[in-house]
Amino acid sequence: MDWNQVEGNWKQVRGNVKKQWGKLTDDDLTAIDGRREALEGRIQERYGYTKDRVRKEIDDWYRLMAYELSRKSEDLAYQIDTIRADLERLSSTVSRVASTQLERAQDRAVEAATQVEGAIKRNPTSALAIAFGLGFLFSAFTRR
Repeated sequence: MDWNQVEGNWKQVRGNVKKQWGKLTDDDLTAIDGRREALEGRIQERYGYTKDRVRKEIDDWYRLMAYELSRKSEDLAYQIDTIRADLERLSSTVSRVASTQLERAQDRAVEAATQVEGAIKRNPTSALAIAFGLGFLFSAFTRR
């Protein structure tokens, strides 16, 4: 992380600056607008610190902020990896359940076809009459 990132993300960083140097006003933070030299000047002005002390404080604050940001990034990466692993397990479970349900549906379809075949063998005349009736209805509904 470099100071350009502080400047680019000033709206997010300014709360952290305000927490570190509470004597800085909202007007000060607006005027600073992420510029390091302006921050140094305002801290000197509000706290009466020497230029060296201000630079050291800003450097220390900056290092701490960079460390915390790095730690948050690592935490975020860990959380993403955890979510990814959870999604893989969920996908595997869904696949396994879907496969089981597909097998059950196929078994039921084969069983139903076997039952229909048995009913046709037991009552061929009735089956022929039903097939003729369905054919007649189909042709009646599909006429133009």
